[in-house]
Amino acid sequence: MNKAPIKNKELSRMMDTLNSAPKICVPSDFWQMLNTVHINKLNVDGFDSFKRSINKAYFNWEISGIFLHQLQFLFSEIYRGNIWPMVKSKFIDKNFSGKVFVKFEFLSRLAYKVYVAYLYDYVSRIDRLGLLKKISEPLLGEPFLVKYRNRLISQDLCNSVHEFYSITKEINLDKKLEIAEIGAGYGRLAYVFLKALPKASYCIIDIPPALYISQEYLRKIFPKEKIFLFRPFKNFKEIEQEFRNARIKFLLPHQIEYLPKNYFDIMINISSLHEMRRDQINNYIKQEDRLTQGFVYLKQWKKARVKDNNFIREDEYPIPLKWKKIFHRMHPIQNLFFETLYRTR
Repeated sequence: MNKAPIKNKELSRMMDTLNSAPKICVPSDFWQMLNTVHINKLNVDGFDSFKRSINKAYFNWEISGIFLHQLQFLFSEIYRGNIWPMVKSKFIDKNFSGKVFVKFEFLSRLAYKVYVAYLYDYVSRIDRLGLLKKISEPLLGEPFLVKYRNRLISQDLCNSVHEFYSITKEINLDKKLEIAEIGAGYGRLAYVFLKALPKASYCIIDIPPALYISQEYLRKIFPKEKIFLFRPFKNFKEIEQEFRNARIKFLLPHQIEYLPKNYFDIMINISSLHEMRRDQINNYIKQEDRLTQGFVYLKQWKKARVKDNNFIREDEYPIPLKWKKIFHRMHPIQNLFFETLYRTR
């Protein structure tokens, strides 16, 4: 398990509870290594700048990650004759206390701002609800920001809005939806869903320190919402009323076994199943089948990059035969990923 010292009491409580959970929930070797790195980063850099440190291992890649597998959509934008991102975007190179932020070299800053601006234009074309104009990237965590089209935009916000539309393709958005995400990072997608769908509730299921970061982040972003904070419990009846009444909820992985069947309308997993052992992948998909009365959305590497699951491929996930496939495709932005949406009932 984690070998880094833990200075935060709430994070320590989460880790202690996870350490006593069933073996199936013990993080893979890959995630035990990452957890040690992330806790060390929290100890050194603190929570206030996590979007510039830990977040780079969630889904906000720096310039090397972008150019490895995210150029196809960018070239399509250039082919369309869109040159605005090249001349109208600006990388914000100061943090919010006013200090000059020297992290990227000049060419990296140039490439990053142009990439994020092109991403904004690309996602804007499917943004039928105008979310990119209605929702702003929170400054909490000191994100990498680009100024473009009179907006402060981010890679995370653009990716999350794109995922929102993929997930809700066939869903009635006027309904009061119960949504859960396994492996939510710091809660970037949860933020978009909660802002876009005021009636929806969102449950994050994760391991620490990610669970700690998402809990601290969302409770500060949504201070007036009812929140079910992480705590140990032994059965659903102990917490049922508070859990059902909360709009934002936080659980460790083994705690979803206490939830009743068909509790959620949507369950989501983005870029984490492929970093688990195969027994864990099997277990999570079984839980998704048990808990979801609507839709499951997956977005994973086409071929995993970790040996914990023997580099699982996209056609090897144990999808129940009764699930109806809505779509399965190469992701149009991160083209080494696939994304798929299933109806479970």
